[in-house]
This record gives sequence, structure tokens and C-alpha cells, in this order.
Amino acid sequence: MPNITHTISTSVAINEALPAITTLDGLNSWWTTETTGDPLEGGILAFRFGGGGPDMSVEKVAESEVIWKCVAGPEEWLGTTIEFRFQKNEDGNTGLYFTHRGWAEETPFHYHCSMKWASFLLSLKEYLELGRGRPFPNDIQIDGPTVKGTA
Repeated sequence: MPNITHTISTSVAINEALPAITTLDGLNSWWTTETTGDPLEGGILAFRFGGGGPDMSVEKVAESEVIWKCVAGPEEWLGTTIEFRFQKNEDGNTGLYFTHRGWAEETPFHYHCSMKWASFLLSLKEYLELGRGRPFPNDIQIDGPTVKGTA
């Protein structure tokens, strides 16, 4: 099964970075401003992107790890897990190791999601280091431009 994996590094300590993944304010600041639900272990989070989006069961919240399981949303996401693992790097910075695990196959949507995850993780880095990310609907657009008046 293919996975999506990315890593970023930040000067922010793990205990300061974790709330970006474990609180609604944090999630709304870097992924989508349309995040609702319960970010605690056992809770359900709803992530919306102008209407649709995934629902995640919060499987684990620990000192340096958060794991979600997709329970509703895009068919290709159902049953996949999203893992955030933080560790202190040798250089003293905090490394975030991200995996969206369990895709059935590599498809154009898989490739799209991989690139979007990369852009949202850069948004997370900006949020952690600058106090302001670029969550949906103000995220980096990766699709081609749309010209008004054309199909």
C-alpha cells in the first residue's frame, strides 16, 4: 500500500508544537478554518474545505504523537491513518514526521493529496514559527489557474 510521507523541522519545542495538532484553534490555523469536533483521543474531527472533507477519529494523542483514522469523506481516504510524530533532532530543532498511511493505490488523487499535504505542512511550519499559517481557503493553490468565463 502506498503512503504519503513528509517531514519538516522547526525551532519550536515539541510541547509548543503539539497544540497545533491537538486543538481546534491550532488546526484551524494551518489546515482548514472549517475544522470542528473533538480533538481529544476518542473524539471525531470534521475537516471541511468549502463543503466536503474528511472526518477523522482521533485514535491516539501522546506527548509526541497524534494518530487519526479517516471514518468518513473521500472514498480513497476511508480507513487510512494520518500520523504526526514529533522528535527532537540532533541539531536541537523539532522534527515532524508525517505519514498518511494505507492508500489502496497511487492515483491522480493520491498525487494531488501528497502535494496538498506538503503545502499544508509548510503552512503548519509558518504557523508554528510565525504565528500565522495559510489554512484553507487561503492555502497555496496547486491546480492550474481558472480563467473566468471558461468551462
